[in-house]
Amino acid sequence: MVEIESEGYTVLGHIPCPILKYNEPATCYTLLEMPEDPAEVANSFACTLKFIVKDCDPVTGEADPVGYDDEYVLEDLSIGINILFQKVYKSNFTASWDEMGDENEAEETYTLNNSKSLQDSVDQLISFFGMQPCERTDRVPEGKNAHILLLAGHFKGGIECLIKTKLVFDGSVNLRVAARSHDRDVSELLVSSI
Repeated sequence: MVEIESEGYTVLGHIPCPILKYNEPATCYTLLEMPEDPAEVANSFACTLKFIVKDCDPVTGEADPVGYDDEYVLEDLSIGINILFQKVYKSNFTASWDEMGDENEAEETYTLNNSKSLQDSVDQLISFFGMQPCERTDRVPEGKNAHILLLAGHFKGGIECLIKTKLVFDGSVNLRVAARSHDRDVSELLVSSI
């Protein structure tokens, strides 16, 4: 069984692995309930595999009926906000952006020091948000030092979301993120989560 330590998430149940033999893979499951507050979704968890060790007879392969408790610390499990979004393709992003209006728009500016290039930053942003790149903005043309990335998706519950990012590379990547949705809190979540 895997035990997870987290704030905000509730463990609803476990499906333990009935037996795990030496050098053979097996699977166990832990079901988590997501927090109500979307701002608490992005999280990392410490995970511990708890099990009973039983010695086996090397000749017969039979396990000793008596064992002892043991545990093994696993890698941390990270969950990002991308699990909250479903990709949606927009053939005319600009029309959708204008139609949504700026009533619930949120905007933020960042400097990404760990990015090696604009394309690297674009790939990371697409993965981070889990939204659909629109109008072929997922590819940065060769030799460019500025780029606009357009993303579209639906937040859980069907709330339409659009993101427009402007990236400029000058040794590090300067990023301006603007998000629009029909819910101001969702727009704020998108721009503040980086």
